[in-house]
Amino acid sequence: MEGNPIFHQTRLRLAAWYTLVMGGILGLSGLGVYSVVAHAYHETIDQGLQSVAKALHKSIESAWQQPGHLQQLAKELSLELCITPINCLPKTTIIKQPIVESANQVNYYIRLLDGSGKLFASAGIQFDKLPITSLSQHWQTLTNSSGTRYRQITLPLYTQKQLSGYLQVARSLNDLDQHLTYLRLTLILGLPVSMIFVALSSWWLAGRAMQPVYHSYQQMQQFTADAAHEFRTPLAAMHFTIEAAIKLQQEPKSNNEILDVLKRQNRRLSQLVGDLLLLTRIDQKQLTGEYKSCCLNDLISDLVEELAFLAVETQVNLSKQVQVAKKVYVMGNEEQLYRLISNLIVNAIQATPSGGKVTVFLEDSELYAIIKIQDTGIGIAVEHQQRIFDRFYRVDRDRSRTSGGSGLGLAIVQAIIQAHEGSIHVQSQPGLGSTFTVRLPL
Repeated sequence: MEGNPIFHQTRLRLAAWYTLVMGGILGLSGLGVYSVVAHAYHETIDQGLQSVAKALHKSIESAWQQPGHLQQLAKELSLELCITPINCLPKTTIIKQPIVESANQVNYYIRLLDGSGKLFASAGIQFDKLPITSLSQHWQTLTNSSGTRYRQITLPLYTQKQLSGYLQVARSLNDLDQHLTYLRLTLILGLPVSMIFVALSSWWLAGRAMQPVYHSYQQMQQFTADAAHEFRTPLAAMHFTIEAAIKLQQEPKSNNEILDVLKRQNRRLSQLVGDLLLLTRIDQKQLTGEYKSCCLNDLISDLVEELAFLAVETQVNLSKQVQVAKKVYVMGNEEQLYRLISNLIVNAIQATPSGGKVTVFLEDSELYAIIKIQDTGIGIAVEHQQRIFDRFYRVDRDRSRTSGGSGLGLAIVQAIIQAHEGSIHVQSQPGLGSTFTVRLPL
């Protein structure tokens, strides 16, 4: 395949298109995975932050506007809670309450604001780096001066059912940003590596997919070469015969012999053309005539009787054995079935030496009619049995030339059987003869 530029370029295009398509699919899949993971991370962080905020809100709201109670609550929660903003600004701490012990030391902060939005108390990170944000927004994402992002939730505080302040709880998104950065890096670096494997796999798959096409192309080339060779032989014989006829115009007796040769070669050429046309029509399903019920008993009896003269000439015993009590019918084209059985019997006679025997059996099973053509001829080697149905393939080319065969007989047999949804099987050993078994649906 590599030596043929057409197939090489086609394989390259197939591999390139496959790689391009798979690259697009992988890219979209990676984008989808990134979006899903990022969304899942955000949801997890929001749920955790909301749980912490609600727990603190429940405790703080009851002690709101009572400094003594707030300081006691801060002590119980292990918070460094301050009352004046001046003392709160330089402090940096981490919430150590049991609610967030599993948070892997992420930075939290808490801010208490009065009803006007002024800072009342705070704990956590340095608040001079984060502005006081809108109190009307429940969820916010903030960024400090160093670029660190924080996720913040704001909850209102009530005193006697009157809005009197706000609780803001936030946590750092450093861990989320790191995870997403690692994920982006993995996807960005993984895509080229994946594309290399996809490209190599595409090249291999394109080669595998094109193997049957290339094999068919080689068969077509061989078919064309064999057909040209088959046509050349009778045409050359006809050419020289005509030239000889022209030279021997004065000898009528010689003319008759030459014309006989010309007629014989013309018949051979016509039969070859007819076989090729028949195969083409079978392949393209262009055979005319409807299928009808055909009696195999009558068909085999007629063929054995008609081919008896050929068996007598070659000193071969041709017989039949009908092993069914009633007539066997199949749906098919009678002319094609005649050609099918005729080719098998003729091949068996030609492959059997003088004194040999050819027997045609007719049997039936529950679903199939079974035709067996058994001979005591030269047999077929195992390595040839899979190829004898190829067009123009001959096991013994010299014998086929002398007997006038073109190598299309068994190819026509197989094509007709396939057109009738049947099957054919051969059993043979060199020197012990062959048995061709045909199964046709009843």
